[in-house]
Amino acid sequence: MKKICYLLLFVLTLSVSARAQTGWVTQKLDDKLSVKFPSAPEKITKNGVEGYTLKAKDSVGYIVNFLDFKQVANLDSAGLAPMKDKQEFADQLGAGLASATKNYTFGNVTIGEWKSYTTYSMTGTENTTKGTISIRMILIGSKMYSLSCRVPANLVTKNSDLFFASAEVLK
Repeated sequence: MKKICYLLLFVLTLSVSARAQTGWVTQKLDDKLSVKFPSAPEKITKNGVEGYTLKAKDSVGYIVNFLDFKQVANLDSAGLAPMKDKQEFADQLGAGLASATKNYTFGNVTIGEWKSYTTYSMTGTENTTKGTISIRMILIGSKMYSLSCRVPANLVTKNSDLFFASAEVLK
């Protein structure tokens, strides 16, 4: 009986998650990764970094940027391998991001793993409005994919979790 209840609970949870993403648009970033947005994002290129951005109707901002360390720093996956799992490298990524977005105060960078790839996660608070930003970076080979979700102050949304969970490695 317990197994049936757990199975039913699991199926209900899946159906709620699936319903929450109905209508989301899958955006292929390149030949390695795709991400879903609540609606079609706008393609951007800034300082040689490609990406996609969307400001949703509820004012939540979804941003994906990606760059190739091989092109910008002459570091291929073999060069990144000895440093990618070290906190010092993660902290340098965080410091670089913090220096580029001075109006945010960021917490520590956490190293993790997603589908056997190294990830870096951090959150920040906008100093004036108190909105939040959550950032998940995924290192695949020599490419760094940065998924960011900006949520206005006093807004509660699960869409940021859906956005981060929507990333898919392409075969």
